[in-house]
Amino acid sequence: MSNEKVHIMIKRWTKRISTVDFVLFIGIINLKVSLGTRNKTEVLTMKIKSKSAAILCAATLLMTVGCSSGSETSSGSSEPDASGISGTADVSGAPDAEANESGAVSEEDIMNSLNNGIIIDSVSGNVYKNEMNANPISPNIFCADPTAVEYDGRLYVYGTNDQQQAEEGTSNDYAHIKSLVVFSTDDMVNWIYHGRIEVGEIAPWIYNSWAPSIVSRVEDDGLTHFYLYFSNSGAGVGVITSTNPVGPWTDPLGEPLIYQNMPGLENCPAPFDPGVCIDENGVGWLSFGGGTPADGSTMHTKIPKIARLGEDMLSFDSEFVSIDAPYFFEASELNYIDGVYYYTYCTDWQDHKIGWEEYEGVDVMPACSMAYMTTKTPLDADSWECRGAYFYNAGENADGSSGLRWANNHTHFIEYKDVNYIIHHTLLLEELMGGTAGFRSIMADYLPMDKATGDIPITAASKKGVAQIKPVDPYTYNSGALMFTCADIGYDKVTDPAAKSTADGAWIYVRGADFGYGASEFIAEVKGKGRIEVRLDDISSEAAAFVEFDCADYTKIRSDGFAQFDGRNHNVYFVFSGSDIELKSWKFSKGDEQLRPEESIASTDIPYKTLVFSGQSEPGPSPSAMLDIPKDGDYSIKSSSFDKDSAVLNLGFINTDTDAKYKVLVRSLTLATENGEVEIPVNKELDPASSTENGLENGWGDSEVGSLIYGTDKCGIFAAETDIEWISYRLALKINGEETPFTSITYNVTVSGLELDG
Repeated sequence: MSNEKVHIMIKRWTKRISTVDFVLFIGIINLKVSLGTRNKTEVLTMKIKSKSAAILCAATLLMTVGCSSGSETSSGSSEPDASGISGTADVSGAPDAEANESGAVSEEDIMNSLNNGIIIDSVSGNVYKNEMNANPISPNIFCADPTAVEYDGRLYVYGTNDQQQAEEGTSNDYAHIKSLVVFSTDDMVNWIYHGRIEVGEIAPWIYNSWAPSIVSRVEDDGLTHFYLYFSNSGAGVGVITSTNPVGPWTDPLGEPLIYQNMPGLENCPAPFDPGVCIDENGVGWLSFGGGTPADGSTMHTKIPKIARLGEDMLSFDSEFVSIDAPYFFEASELNYIDGVYYYTYCTDWQDHKIGWEEYEGVDVMPACSMAYMTTKTPLDADSWECRGAYFYNAGENADGSSGLRWANNHTHFIEYKDVNYIIHHTLLLEELMGGTAGFRSIMADYLPMDKATGDIPITAASKKGVAQIKPVDPYTYNSGALMFTCADIGYDKVTDPAAKSTADGAWIYVRGADFGYGASEFIAEVKGKGRIEVRLDDISSEAAAFVEFDCADYTKIRSDGFAQFDGRNHNVYFVFSGSDIELKSWKFSKGDEQLRPEESIASTDIPYKTLVFSGQSEPGPSPSAMLDIPKDGDYSIKSSSFDKDSAVLNLGFINTDTDAKYKVLVRSLTLATENGEVEIPVNKELDPASSTENGLENGWGDSEVGSLIYGTDKCGIFAAETDIEWISYRLALKINGEETPFTSITYNVTVSGLELDG
């Protein structure tokens, strides 16, 4: 679009806005023209939050990058086409068919796309798991005692359904839990909640269902069979089976596999907490046990048992053998790794220094920590070797700074995509919600295992969790229950649930979707009456696409409006209008134009590095924003919000890797103010391997406190003196000589020269 046409469109729209807003906007446009060849992200722009100015800013963006727009008719009122997708544009063939080529964009199209429907102008703040930390894996479901199995490239995690107990409205005594839960992931940070396994309905004879353990194997019928063992309260062990990791499940025995007072279990007061593995010969093994002995001994209880399973995985092919696990309490699990059997358990709450001298060379195990033992001959009781503790209780770590509450402990470790992980539980989600009733949440952290020696150095729970190992593919149908975190989202049914809004402004956050070539259309499978907006990278950003719908059954709806965007990695927000709106699945269609060269699109199965930025309102090293990067490219990362009157420390890039092999160019900073957003070009290259040249430290570069860090008196960042003891300045923005405090910063950066191990 020519500059002449831009000014004609501006002239038409000026009737809608105030004189002050218009003068400001014209100044911005003129600055853009004067900068000429600068990248659009390096241009000073101002977004005003009034409706009229929002139209101006959105129009400017559309004129810059182009858009594909739908009609004014609500897509939800249209009849489905042959593809089963409702809407106004054609989608031919199967559901995965790509979008048709878009035509020229007219002025009317731009106005229609901006004014179509009711724009969602507020979002929920009822979010407990923040957007920086990967733990816990679920932002809205209490669960515990995890186990895991890999199938068809995905990792499936199962656990005790504390959520069922929470819904009873009591503290967590576990008495009402008769179900299990299952989640899955292929990137370790975005998880699909697959719903409940209703064990009480599948096996009505049970008392409870706790602490599952699962294995799978391909059998003679060519199918993969899953064997899910669980605690029948403290009275024994049951098992259910399936040929699908999410069910349906059946009860093959109709009774417990293990029960109290079973021959051979005379000194096992609570034969629960099963741990199962299958060795390289296809032989299954089961460990279990819990409680304290009648004689009151603590160090050598010999309560935990192990036995070889029969070929059917539903019977035993050996006697029960006692494992002499020092200070044993509960939480048995088994792993088989490179010819070695790893038995893990939770220690009791006693002082473990008493008598520990017999375990020479093994560090004393902390109270209620996870410990491990190894052998190559599991039925030889004397062959088991105590290797010590490998995981602290959540309330304790090496320096006592975990920041989490004490709780019981239960872990499972698994190798997934050549990385060792420990899956465990804490009370973190309940803490974030402000509760104290004992409801637990599943976590994922790294397991620092040395495969050569079998040693596992002791490690601790973390809020940060693990890195994303591959981007989300937005061009295939993804579950609506896929999320990193969310606000006011529940689920519509027990199994295979869709995400359901429980309040106006509810939202879902999906981290790290690789849009490759750039998208041209959004399709959502929805139910109910309302609107869902797609926002990229920042929940407060303008909608890139939306669907409006009114349907009693699940219906695929195409986006009625779409602002074409580039093919970078984007974090994706789905924002809901009203309650009881359901999102079953979603996908994007690839754009017709390559907005990024094909050769720059890396493999999807790749490791990540983490960049950390900081905009803090209190002292300390904690970052305000983190970004996982899989490859060279352009990224945006927003700091957490801080009060307009607060001081800001270390505003900028913080080095986290002294051996970093990449470069960071800060192209611009987008500052959020009370009146809108201001984007300031920077073009400041940062050294990620430097501890000094890393961003704003008492000013940008060599700037002095109280000086303008960028720009002129008419527009620039100003560091003003303050009386806060631990810092001598705060940062604000000057526009036309007037100070305008800002409340968050978005860093627009280019990462290049990235090298990753593995």
